[in-house]
Amino acid sequence: MINRKIPDYLTLFFSLLGLAAMLYLLLSFTLNLISKNSCDIISSVINCSKVVTSSYSTLFGIDWYYYGIAFFSLIAILSIIKLSNKKEKRNRLFAEAIFALSIFGSGIAGYLIYVEIALVHHICILCTTGHLAIFGLLIISILRFTKFKNTI
Repeated sequence: MINRKIPDYLTLFFSLLGLAAMLYLLLSFTLNLISKNSCDIISSVINCSKVVTSSYSTLFGIDWYYYGIAFFSLIAILSIIKLSNKKEKRNRLFAEAIFALSIFGSGIAGYLIYVEIALVHHICILCTTGHLAIFGLLIISILRFTKFKNTI
């Protein structure tokens, strides 16, 4: 028998993984507390600096990683509340909210992957970590509502 909390712990894990990657970008590219070159791998393709400083790195003048920090923080808060909540009806509401956010986030991640590959021609390893975290959230949410229906 599967532990009913495993999907919630996985959701929390992926949200914290994504949050850590976005905070690292903040510390590197805005606060200058970590060297900007620290995530640039000696490669003609993998280069965070090229991606994060490109003309595609902002939306409405705000760096994408700020949106990532807000997104992953919201998912983490929802998953913590869900883990501590005992009411089944509210748990379903939190699970549905996380599912909707993960669908939205996956669409944004898909767009950002396209931008990295097709337009910037470089890949940011920290951004990729965030993208993988979002897709992990989506997979957990899909499994929650299909295979593990009684673990909501």
